[in-house]
Amino acid sequence: MNEQRKAEVRPPEVATRDGSPESDRTRVDPEAVHASAAFVSPPLGESRRTSPPKPSAPTVALPEGFRLLEYRIDGVLGQGGFGIAYRATDVNLNAKVVIKEYLPEEIAYRAADYTVGACDEAQRELYQTGLENFLVEARTLATFRHPRIVRVARFFEANQTAYMVLEYERGESLKSWRRKHENVAEPALVALLAPLLDGLAVVHRAGYLHRDIKPDNIYVRDADGSLVLLDFGAARQTASEKTHFGTVVTPGYGPIEQYADVGRQGPWTDIYSLGATVFWLITGRRPIDAPSRLAEPDPLPSARELCKGRYSVEFLSAIDWALKRHPDDRPQDVAEFRSALFAAHPALLGLQEALRAGDEERDATAGLGERWAIAHSPRNWKGRLTTVARALRRPASWPLAVKMTLAMLITALAPMMITAYYNFNATLNHVAAVELQNLEQLAASTAGRLAQLISDNQKLAAYLSADEDFVSYLSKPTPTVNSALVAKLNALANANPDVQFAMLMDNAGTVVAASDPGLMGKNFKGREYFRRAMQGSAHTTGITVGKEASTAGVFHSHPVFAHDGKTVIGALALRMKAEPIARILADTQAGENRLAFLVDGESILIWHPDEKLRFASLVPLRKETLEAMLSDQRFGREKIDSLGEPQLAQAMVGAKQGGHVSYHSSTSRRDEIAGFAPVPGQDWVVGVSESRDYFAAPLSKLLENVLYSVLAAGAVFLLIAMFFARSIVHPIERLTAAAHALKSGDYANANVAARTDDEIGQLVRTFNVMIDVLRQRQRERERDGRRAATHGDPDEER
Repeated sequence: MNEQRKAEVRPPEVATRDGSPESDRTRVDPEAVHASAAFVSPPLGESRRTSPPKPSAPTVALPEGFRLLEYRIDGVLGQGGFGIAYRATDVNLNAKVVIKEYLPEEIAYRAADYTVGACDEAQRELYQTGLENFLVEARTLATFRHPRIVRVARFFEANQTAYMVLEYERGESLKSWRRKHENVAEPALVALLAPLLDGLAVVHRAGYLHRDIKPDNIYVRDADGSLVLLDFGAARQTASEKTHFGTVVTPGYGPIEQYADVGRQGPWTDIYSLGATVFWLITGRRPIDAPSRLAEPDPLPSARELCKGRYSVEFLSAIDWALKRHPDDRPQDVAEFRSALFAAHPALLGLQEALRAGDEERDATAGLGERWAIAHSPRNWKGRLTTVARALRRPASWPLAVKMTLAMLITALAPMMITAYYNFNATLNHVAAVELQNLEQLAASTAGRLAQLISDNQKLAAYLSADEDFVSYLSKPTPTVNSALVAKLNALANANPDVQFAMLMDNAGTVVAASDPGLMGKNFKGREYFRRAMQGSAHTTGITVGKEASTAGVFHSHPVFAHDGKTVIGALALRMKAEPIARILADTQAGENRLAFLVDGESILIWHPDEKLRFASLVPLRKETLEAMLSDQRFGREKIDSLGEPQLAQAMVGAKQGGHVSYHSSTSRRDEIAGFAPVPGQDWVVGVSESRDYFAAPLSKLLENVLYSVLAAGAVFLLIAMFFARSIVHPIERLTAAAHALKSGDYANANVAARTDDEIGQLVRTFNVMIDVLRQRQRERERDGRRAATHGDPDEER
């Protein structure tokens, strides 16, 4: 049962069901939600819902066994105003994870098909803002790499909402932990808090604030009892001193500056919240709300008064300092707060400061070394460089120490580099395969939305074509224009901003009523949409730029039947603007890194975010097709350029089902991948492309870090290799010097000391024996010479 009561790391804004006080929940002023404010659960009794949702079969949480990409839902951890946290499994890695789903219960609901949407049109913008902020939280967490900060493995969008995958860790909230540890000694508290302060400092150095530190958002791990900071849903960047944050605050733990939409917030804001958490930890009492502390004197009793004698004066004074009402009166950064909080524990403080000082000293030393090298560079640097260059061309003449060092270095590092490169390519290919599937899913989702848009417009055209006034007029036309028909078409165009114009044509193709006066009396019997309508079928054109409309749009035509329901007596046509299609495609894009586009059956890019590429063809068109397009001016172009993308055209044009393709783009001149899916009922295909560099950037950074590690290891190994090479070469150099001395007859300097017992040491001893023999022979010759000089040459005497 104890194991079941403990939960994995979960988003703390998802309300716990352990009976924690409602007053500890993060709150937001419903009337003061700004675009930069994070969604949080409103207090009980408040609701933003203006009308109840009407799903056909409402469900609250995703069921067990439900699949989200490679993740399987195993159960619900918590559920509240923000959304739902699930226990899940990565089926590819067979690893436990926690998935956090964005589903603000006050403004959104889940439909029977498991998609999530706003309760009504009035809540849609609020829902979308919250969704964007949810993704901001995920990106924020994903930038942090610290053992005391919850780590986001990945985040993605699905079911018209977003999901965040967090590492799975067993533990309990600090609030639950304190119930069993009410009297923790100061040294233990200091040891517990020190790593957490380091993690918070990492957040601040990255330019972010947490803005919601409290006992519920700090977890105690089961494995080692260490603390981990959760819930960055309220986190924001501190790009300037005054930032539009929004009213996000937990009473008792939020400082006064968080109660205003615009406040001077910075590291001191988080320090107040952390100080309030430590205050609660040692006293068991939550601090008084910041607005209630504005009275004089401050109604909040100091930690020094409440815990006198139980903790050191320095420790308690630091907590009181962090809880000062005015931001300027508090510690301004984590380093200041750490120094004060740990003042009674100089050993711990000294260790951390020493580590930081060591980093600064290494940086300073590196700078001094560089300046020294510049100041002491050789004057004849040009000649030295020439000598080095000449030597590099003759490896056989390199010093033995250099060759041995390089050989050992290559032998050690080459396998590491080959392994790193192989693993990088294997991982990159796996990530590319996953990303291709993601792009294909995005393309399919976008194609479905486009199909729905076209279907809605076709239904509108069908509805209007059956209008009794239109049928009656075309059955018995009159020479004069029927103003009632024109007014009805005008009302349609004015009520629907996506309709550019609407027109009613008789069976000869002549416009008898139109919302655009300039179209009255014109004849369009040669247009494809009119001919198809007169054949009794509805028709939707591709995106065109016709003579009558200078902007891009789509024609939807529908036959007008006589009262017998069989005879076609005319046609009704709507020209819809292309902006709704562009908006749907834009929703899939990610800046310049991910682009969505639309290709028709003739390989024409009928929509692309780059206007220069719009209405160009992926491959050269057939002559008759090109002449027909230029003749009817359907795209308003004097010529249609070819982009030279045969791989893309072969995969996408005329595709009947979704797929993906890797190719080298001649347009962007880079390797790209694309997912695609056909639009049902049309000859359009949606494409979503990405540069390989975009999704490979994290892996490239990882490879870069590995290379740096290899270089660092190589530098260490280089020193070791140089030492061993030198130990071999140095005796050889001494032997060489001894040989030169021997040639000069300098036997005193020809002897070499043998310091080792290896092969070189044996060679030195052999050389020394040889020197001794030669020296002895030299002495014998000298002695014989002296004798001859003293006694005379016997031969000469004879």
